[in-house]
Amino acid sequence: MLAVHLTLPTSAPDSSREMAAAKVQAALWGCADPDDGLEHVRALAVPDGIGLVLYVRAPDEAAAQSRAQDLLDRALAVTGRLPSGLG
Repeated sequence: MLAVHLTLPTSAPDSSREMAAAKVQAALWGCADPDDGLEHVRALAVPDGIGLVLYVRAPDEAAAQSRAQDLLDRALAVTGRLPSGLG
């Protein structure tokens, strides 16, 4: 299992980032399927936007990054528009 760190940049206020982080985390779980290898996800409001850590089962770092990015792309597609242009 490998940890993949991603940041979704936004200039939204702190309270909006916290709500958006929860929305993204829920969407990641909602969109995940067994082929994604998702074991755990953490989304937090950080100064630059939304910080994500996805723990992914994958044979190597490149595969983990690819799986995490594909899952994030699908999750953002279903979340609709998030604060300051996320999603």
